[in-house]
Amino acid sequence: MTSATDSGMRVVRTALRVLEAVSELQPVGVSAIARATGVPKSSVQRCLVSLREAGWISSPPGAPHQWALTGRALAVGLRGSAEHGLREAALSVMHDLCDATRETIHLVGFGSGPASLVVVDRLDSPEPVRTWVRLGTPVALHASCSGRAVLSRLPAAEVDALLPAELERFSDQTITDRDALAAELRSVRERGYAIAEQSWRAGVGAVAAAVVDGAGRPVGALTISVPLQRFDADRARVLGATVVAAAARVSAAL
Repeated sequence: MTSATDSGMRVVRTALRVLEAVSELQPVGVSAIARATGVPKSSVQRCLVSLREAGWISSPPGAPHQWALTGRALAVGLRGSAEHGLREAALSVMHDLCDATRETIHLVGFGSGPASLVVVDRLDSPEPVRTWVRLGTPVALHASCSGRAVLSRLPAAEVDALLPAELERFSDQTITDRDALAAELRSVRERGYAIAEQSWRAGVGAVAAAVVDGAGRPVGALTISVPLQRFDADRARVLGATVVAAAARVSAAL
């Protein structure tokens, strides 16, 4: 029994080493992981298959032999760091925001790397028609209002480093030109909140404000997400002021 237990623990430790290597080197192949960890390639391959089946890693589009973390893995990491911080600081504010607006409230956490923004909490609207995003979903930095709220609080050089060479187009409303995005981020900075209307998800309008730490660095964002039939310029202004006040409360609690 002890031998079987020890063997099982070795398998778990090996899988965690492989997962850590993927997180540090992603996107990364089997050979590079084996070199980084000292684990034989055959064992690395078995771990990768298990991690893929568990939903922790996947192959990026067009790179079937490379591996990267999924939203599930990113969300676990963000929840771990946020357990005594972001999520707890935001929860009561999110309830107040949901009660006041009767719309879905999303909390996103900001980490590092290309998939740096992830949905870590959600309160659903009580309305029969409402928006919905799965927890752990990676959020497009350039296309979503929460992403633009976060980017607006970062230096230009860091924004450039976070964004891919080509900005993905999700709809006709998605900003894919870097100069246009820079202009939009200046507008977000001036008014204090970001607005999105179908730029990331079809049929959805949203407003978002960054949550910042004591040094003023963004650690996430609060988003009010609204079906398009209940969203227009006037309501966006009202909800924008509301989400700015709510994000300030969370920032102060942090």
